[in-house]
Amino acid sequence: MVSAGTESQAISLLYVDDEPALLELSKLYLEHSGTFTVITATSAAEAIRILAEEPFDAIISDYEMPDMNGIEFLKYLRGEGNAIPFLIFTGRGRKDVVIEALNNGADFYIQKGGDPRSQFAELINKIKYAVSHRRAEEALRRSEERYRFIADNVADNIWMFDMEFNLTYVSPSGKKMRGFTAEEDLAQSLEEKMTPTSCERVVRRFQEELALEATGTADPNRTILFETEEYCKDGSTVWVENSVRCLRDVHGHPTGVLGVSRDITWRKQAEEALCKSEERYRSLAENSPVGIITCDREGTIDYVNPKMLEILESPGIEETRKINLLTFPPLQDAGLSDILKRALETGVQENSMHVRYRSKWGKTIQFRGYISPFSGDGSVFGALIVIDGITESGNGEDTLL
Repeated sequence: MVSAGTESQAISLLYVDDEPALLELSKLYLEHSGTFTVITATSAAEAIRILAEEPFDAIISDYEMPDMNGIEFLKYLRGEGNAIPFLIFTGRGRKDVVIEALNNGADFYIQKGGDPRSQFAELINKIKYAVSHRRAEEALRRSEERYRFIADNVADNIWMFDMEFNLTYVSPSGKKMRGFTAEEDLAQSLEEKMTPTSCERVVRRFQEELALEATGTADPNRTILFETEEYCKDGSTVWVENSVRCLRDVHGHPTGVLGVSRDITWRKQAEEALCKSEERYRSLAENSPVGIITCDREGTIDYVNPKMLEILESPGIEETRKINLLTFPPLQDAGLSDILKRALETGVQENSMHVRYRSKWGKTIQFRGYISPFSGDGSVFGALIVIDGITESGNGEDTLL
């Protein structure tokens, strides 16, 4: 079968035969089909000179020619690394010549004789097939070269496993991540690559995915994300984020795994440091002698410390978080909502705030404090409210701090 691309794209032929009359007749017939452009040569030596000046899609050559026969011409080309499709079109039909031609890289061996129309129809079909096949191979080779170039030069590590957990490919960038060359990496087992905990996690996840495949409900295009801790050549470990997809055959059956790995050690370290930092600051806030509330840009409370609950005589955090600092009427009446709204809109800290407020649980307080907006990337996303001076008004008298 000939691809549509081959039919629509002209095929350039170099036709070699020591009979000029046959050359001219064959050239006319082939070009009349509308698919071919034909250049002729009366000897292999002449054909070699022409090939040095311009490329062709295929060669048709007679077998019996003076000085260099068709098979010797073929051997010469293949010895030069030229893989051009080569068809021998000759009146010699000896079995040993056919075998020798095919063994030396001829694509087809076609014997002259018989009905010219049928003979040229066969020749044309075989030329189209050989060229189509070679073009497909060349396109695949170029595609593989492009993707291998990308895989070999990306910063992330690209790898492939078969269904037995044997590594079949790893990009050179893996050396930057773990210190092992691609060859050393390929020789390692899964147990040698990662810590026991990570290895167990990977095997378990693989088994879960196989079980899902068996149900027939798995999405064939899904991508799986997981993290592993892997050994480096210097004895240290590195945290890796893996993005994995299943490789499948033409029937959709799994044949292996394609993965892209990225070093996230810095992120894990930052997360750990942030966690420790948050623990320290949360401890400070939880034990602070002043009242602390934080809210988002819409006034929704997202944190209240114990001292603030005590000040408000609140029955608990959940009850307090039901209050919206921008819309709760008592806060609006006290003027706190307007001050907070201004801070959220301008991003400017509000200092020396004095407010008299009667909580929803019946306690009247007067307090001094400040509001500090939270901002990032040029926008305000929340605020911190600190109350650091309080007097109680048990008899209805106001005492400003």
